[in-house]
Amino acid sequence: MIHNYLIGSGVFYNKNKGGDQQLNLQAMAKDRNQIAELKKLIREELKECNSILWPKVCEMQSTEKGLEKIEELIIRNIAEEGMGIGSAIALIEQELGHQQ
Repeated sequence: MIHNYLIGSGVFYNKNKGGDQQLNLQAMAKDRNQIAELKKLIREELKECNSILWPKVCEMQSTEKGLEKIEELIIRNIAEEGMGIGSAIALIEQELGHQQ
């Protein structure tokens, strides 16, 4: 299920436009489930946050608001760029480092 999301059939690339409303509602529910599953995977990855490699991400995820923002950024990178979770975290760390 997540594999399909990662290769671009997730909520950002939902090709099911128009047609039967029930099918659209089912597709939306499936997309929400995929995003929820992806968020679980992201949180698992961030549980073992290495403050030497990702100091800014580790600090940011210490608050619920910061964690939600990181999840959003990671999901966007996965959906738009096809990145893995670790690569997305590394990119976010790099971007946060450049903002100083």
